[in-house]
Amino acid sequence: MKVELAPYFQAVGDVLRQNQDSLNLADSFNQNHGDHMVEIFDIAARVADENQETNLAESMELASRQLTLQAQNETAQVYANGLLQMADQFRKYDITLEELVISVQAALLEDEERRARMALPRSGEVLKALAGGLAGWSRAANHQVPAANPLNMGILFEFGMAYLQAKQRGGDRAAILADAAASVSPLREVPYRYDSAKLAIRAFLLAMLPEMSGLNGRS
Repeated sequence: MKVELAPYFQAVGDVLRQNQDSLNLADSFNQNHGDHMVEIFDIAARVADENQETNLAESMELASRQLTLQAQNETAQVYANGLLQMADQFRKYDITLEELVISVQAALLEDEERRARMALPRSGEVLKALAGGLAGWSRAANHQVPAANPLNMGILFEFGMAYLQAKQRGGDRAAILADAAASVSPLREVPYRYDSAKLAIRAFLLAMLPEMSGLNGRS
């Protein structure tokens, strides 16, 4: 069964649309952050839908290019950078969308035994790609040249601490993973971007759950 990226971006857009007014209110500067977040994921979904034959890395890169064109949307520029860094890492590790989805499904399981049974042989590469993308995103945001291998002991320690702190704040597994990811991204630097990122990432992860039985036959 072919898995498409557009519905996942659309699912994020739907959640953001439901929270659009509150996200606008949280933006004390321009009161339009919710509008900008909806625009970002509507664009990403459209690009993915128009380029269904491209692989995961190419889809992310194409979405990044379109977001850079949204000159009046500063948050779009931040997400464009993030998508580009993720694209680089997905390409480096040759990660497919199917592998990403199954790895996310396994990560969201509360049952550790089931999680281990569902894990793909390349789950480690998927995790490295995601962590590398987040690390590269932070380096780029700090005007540093992204390293060919952005992962090091300091970064891994930071990721581990972010996960433990997110776990202490509570929530379901998707919320904890979303909180941890947002905490190590450049989005953490602006409170309303951090809050909307947690919503967006959690929605992206949860959108992958209905595919579980159809993708791997091991659930």
